[in-house]
Amino acid sequence: MPDPAHQYLRFALGLGRYTVDLARVKEILEIGPLTPVPMMPSFVRGVMNLRGAVVPVIDLGDRLGLGVASIGRRSCIVMVDLAVQTRDELPPMGVLVDAVDEVVDARAADHEPVPPLGTEVDPRYLRSLVRVRGVATPELDLPAVLDPAALAHAMVASTCRR
Repeated sequence: MPDPAHQYLRFALGLGRYTVDLARVKEILEIGPLTPVPMMPSFVRGVMNLRGAVVPVIDLGDRLGLGVASIGRRSCIVMVDLAVQTRDELPPMGVLVDAVDEVVDARAADHEPVPPLGTEVDPRYLRSLVRVRGVATPELDLPAVLDPAALAHAMVASTCRR
């Protein structure tokens, strides 16, 4: 039986390229007005109104320690679903990225394990390295990056420093 391809969204954060499982992506939006929320860490860029729902927007680069995103003409908000393949009822969330590049197909043979050292992003936030046209592109583990308990801990730590 042939190794079926799986799809990933490839996008830019700073000078790097990253992928996420396309099954977690609900939609890609232009950046609209964001309302800042006081007493939040810098990676919480604010909240937006999406069809009547208040949705938090996380600066993915800042959350990963890659620096605060400068919003440019290619910047966008990727709406993600963290409840895919779980029974959890998690609210929608948007992540700010510098640019969306493409959807890529990768087979199991295109994946490599994450090295314990030498990655720009904490290895706990990476699932694998996905080979895209011969280049190893980190696949982010969105449930780990956007884990509600970890985000709450970061928010508490941020307010304690003020």
